[in-house]
Formats: sequence, structure tokens, C-alpha cells
Amino acid sequence: MDLIVLAGDVTTFGTVKEVAEILKALSSSGVQLVYVPGNCDPPELLRNDVGLEKVVNVHGRTVSIGGIRVGGIGGGLAGGPRSWIDLTEEEIREVIDSLGKVDLLVSHTPPHGSGADYLGGRHVGSVAVREYCLKAELIAVSCGHIHEARSVSKLGRTLVVNAGPAKGGNAALLEITGNEAKAELVRLF
Repeated sequence: MDLIVLAGDVTTFGTVKEVAEILKALSSSGVQLVYVPGNCDPPELLRNDVGLEKVVNVHGRTVSIGGIRVGGIGGGLAGGPRSWIDLTEEEIREVIDSLGKVDLLVSHTPPHGSGADYLGGRHVGSVAVREYCLKAELIAVSCGHIHEARSVSKLGRTLVVNAGPAKGGNAALLEITGNEAKAELVRLF
């Protein structure tokens, strides 16, 4: 099963129309695409989808694709530079708790204490996302937000992947087989 995953910041303070255009181009391959809005995406995306076939906004919901349960949490962790979608730890916890058990979490904000949240000599990720990863024993988390923390790391048994900003040609190949995952950071251009 192939799946395209976007962990937010589809645009940099762009419009819903711009997000839809980018997602349409990416989904033109016919491969299923899931995404969450990032802190720099339009807040309307927390409540709405863009209406494209084979494109699903998984913020606050789960979908089953090829036997893998995928759930998501968009937005950035409040406390950094002000942006369009800032959530507190409590708001993040409320959304991810509503997901139930998932295999793959798409979270714009990385889990605290992982390689994906290291910025300026300290960890700046979400404690709520970290706790969920450890408690739910996820197979993998695809995250973003910290553009400088492009990495593949482990948090307990959960593989944590921050592909880095796509606008720089960054991507990751994530392979899930059974309850195991492996990932490779790649450059598209």
C-alpha cells in the first residue's frame, strides 16, 4: 500500500485555495494522501477538508488505509512565535485522546524528547504527543513543525520521522510491515 503523508505547513500563511492546489498536484498520482494542517496553514482546515478525491485531512479523526489506522493532530504547540494555528498541550491532548488507538500518527508538532523536536539546543515538542506515543505504542509518527530537525529517531518502540520542509525537496520513505516501521530521509530535488 502506498500513501502520501503531509505533516502540515502545506503553505506558509497561504489560503485554503492554495492548499487545495498543492494537494491536488500531489494527489494527481492517484496515490491516497493524508494530511494535517500546520501552524502556518489556514485555521479553517482544522474543521474542513479541501474536497478532493483520495485526499483526507486526518486532524482529529482516524481512517483505515490498507489495514493501517491513521490519525492526526494539526497545528503547532503554543508558546513559540505566534502563528495561525497554536494549540496548548491540553488542546493537543484532547484531540489525540479522541483518536483512540492508531498505528500511524500524523502530527504537525513532534513528540517532546525525540530527534524531531530538537531546536536551539533544547527539545521543544509536545509532551502530550510524547505521552500518547508511549502509551498507545504507535508504530510510527510522521511529524514536522521543527524544520531544522529533519530526522528519524525512536521514542520507545515508536519510529518518529520528521522529513523536513518539502519546499526544500525533503521527503521520507516510511515502510510499515506488521508492527514494525523503517524510514529513510530522501531528497526529491
